[in-house]
This record gives sequence, structure tokens and C-alpha cells, in this order.
Amino acid sequence: MSNVKAPTKLFLGCLSGCVLTLCSPALAGEKSADTEAARLFDAAAAWEEFEQLLRGKYAYIDRDDMDVDAQLARSQELASQAETNDEFRRIIHQTALTFMDPHLIVGPFTADDYAIVMTAADLDARFEGGRLLISDVRAGSPAFEAGIRSGDEMLAIDGELPNVAAMLPFGKVLAEPTAAQLDYGATLAINGRRGHARKLQVRGPSGEVRYLELISATEFARSLDDREPVTLTRIGEQAEIAVIRINNSLGNNDTIIAFDQAMKAALSAKAIVLDMRDTPSGGNTEVARSIIGHFTREMRPYQVHEIPAFEREFTVPRRFVEYVYPREPNYAGPVYVLHGRWTGSMGEGIVIGMDAATDAVTIGSDMGDLLGGLWNWDLEKSEARVDLGGEALFHVNGAPREDFVANVPLTPADTDAEGNDPAIAQVLKMLGTGS
Repeated sequence: MSNVKAPTKLFLGCLSGCVLTLCSPALAGEKSADTEAARLFDAAAAWEEFEQLLRGKYAYIDRDDMDVDAQLARSQELASQAETNDEFRRIIHQTALTFMDPHLIVGPFTADDYAIVMTAADLDARFEGGRLLISDVRAGSPAFEAGIRSGDEMLAIDGELPNVAAMLPFGKVLAEPTAAQLDYGATLAINGRRGHARKLQVRGPSGEVRYLELISATEFARSLDDREPVTLTRIGEQAEIAVIRINNSLGNNDTIIAFDQAMKAALSAKAIVLDMRDTPSGGNTEVARSIIGHFTREMRPYQVHEIPAFEREFTVPRRFVEYVYPREPNYAGPVYVLHGRWTGSMGEGIVIGMDAATDAVTIGSDMGDLLGGLWNWDLEKSEARVDLGGEALFHVNGAPREDFVANVPLTPADTDAEGNDPAIAQVLKMLGTGS
């Protein structure tokens, strides 16, 4: 995932000893500049630029889980009333959220924008029977440390009822949400805004109600930046199983060397567990292919790319297959691949690649569903930045990457209702060994 930083804001004010008459011309000048900027902003041209980009380059514009034409028409009506770049950016930012795709992002961000899921998220939630239930909790996160567990019910988010809070990320652009959009909005809401703490009211399985205040999930995500790219641990009664965990480092080429070293140390293991459950921010194919190569003995296809933009513009489709080559040290024993809601983008690519190119067993839940290969665009007429999936990605069997189902489906996949690790427990069970 591309990280778009919020712009630095400079506040120009008077020195404490300044008299009002000396400060007024500067303030008047600022107001005049703001008025001139508003007068020059062309909302119609800015919308046309945005919609052309979306319809021309976004690989997932054609879909059956929402009415795209109706949504864009509603957003266009609101965007046409924008008088400044900031007002316009907020509307198209909220419009992007209606697509429920963490790869479709409009920046630059403000402190009031909701955090990017699942990179800056520690909770996943779904509405069931009108109740907002926690479906998974990120291990080691503020939410986990506060005692929130899968199955807990969220009663209020920053003082709002869940069904109200779930609509706030969309502003006015979404009138009648689908069930999936409401779930997506709820997940955005419980993970909070980028620059704000979260106040949550939670009911546990025994009926007790707790009031919690958690740091912003964005702040938590930043705190993880200095970790080692790869960690190796041992589990099992005789420590005979090696667990290699990728610490959200698939965009760091140092991960290639670190993973090679972990593989050398793991070669004697009875089985290897490739833990992809902490890779929400994507990465690059060099790192992905280097990892998969340790588990295949011949050149194999691992994912399929399709670029709809070429067919839309030139009527000539473009589709190609990406291959992985064997790498040393090569491991021929049992391999288990763990994945979940915090497996995103290139992490998802590794999971489907391991399924396609190796004999690994996949264990986990639905993944992050970051759609496609990421492209980045700067919009000249609104000074907005857009990230979108320009390449649709598929398993080599032809299934869309986002539709992948594990060999052993498991929800939750990160932490269970008791705070334990359900995926590791499943591995131990399958191998017939204790912890």
C-alpha cells in the first residue's frame, strides 16, 4: 500500500507584541487569497478528471456489489458544489470509501480522515442481526491489550450508536448503504480517525459493559515501523516446528535476505509455518517471489495479471502470468500458510502463490481484500492524489484473488474469544503435537 502523507500546515499569526493594526493586512491578504482560490476552483473540471481516471484506469470499476453509476452520479452532484480543493478532496475521498477497497485511496489525508484499513486497524467487525460484533482482533494491538475479543458486541463508537457511526465515514455521498458497505463503514469507525483516540463501549459474552479509550489505530501502526522484517520462533512439544513470520515488511527488500537467513535456520524443522497474518500494507513482487521460491523445486506460475485499461483505451486486452523460480535453501517438508484480515495486497499474493506453486496448506479467514496491483495518480485540477488497483489479480486457476478461500477456513484467524492463537492451534492439531 502506498503511504500518502498529510500536508504540513503552516499557521502564520502575529507575535505576542504585535498590535492589531499591524496584523490586519496580513490576515486580510490571506482571506483575499482564499477567496481568489475559491473563485478559480473549477469543480466540474475537477470531477471530470477524477471520474475519467476512475472509469479508465480502475480495474474494479465494473462490479455487482454496488450501483457504481448511481453512486458516481450522487457524488458528482455533491462535488459540483465544492468551492475549494479541500472540500472537493473530501467528497471524492468519501466516494472512494463506498467501493470498500482499501487500495482505492484519495489523499492527501487530514487528521479527521478515518484510518486506512487494515494497515491502521486493530479490529474487524460485522453486523449480525442488527448487532455490531467483533469478528477478529489484531494480536498485540491496543484493542487486544484492552481485552476486546472476538464475539464482543460494540454498543457505541465515540458516543454514537453503531449503525450511525458506520455511516459517518461516507459523509453525505452514501444514501442507502448495502450490508457490505455498512460493515465496511463500521470497521472504519471502530478503528477511528487518524489523529484521534477512540472511545468505545463494549459488551462482553457475560453481559458486562466496559467503556474504553484507545489510541488511534494509525498511531499504533506507526509504532510498529522499527520491527525486524522477519522473526523465527519454534513451537511444538520438541520445538520441532518453525514459524517464520513476516512483520509487515513485504515492501522492504531487506526482507529477502532476512527470510533467506530464517530459512537456513529452519531447514531441520519437522514443518514450517509461513505466517502472513501481519502483512496489511502490501509490498513488491521481488520479495514475494523470493519467499515462494524456497518452497518449489521447479519454475511455476503463481499469479495472473489483467490490465483492463488497455482494452478500454485500445480495444486490445492485456493478460499475463507471473512465474516463480526455485531458490536455495529449498524446503521439501510440510508447509502451512497462515492468513487473515491483516493479510493485504502482496501478502494476499503470496498466499495464493503458495497455494498455486507449492504443496502448502493454507489456513485462515477472508483476507484484507486490497484489490489489484497499485497505481498512483496526481490530479492536477484538484491537487488530490489517488491510489487505485490498476491491475486485476487472479489465482492461476482463474479465480479473483479477493475470492480466495483457505484449504482450512478459520474465522477468527488472528485471536479467538479467549485471546489465544486459533491458527497456530490448528497447525498443532493437524500435526498431532502439543504447544
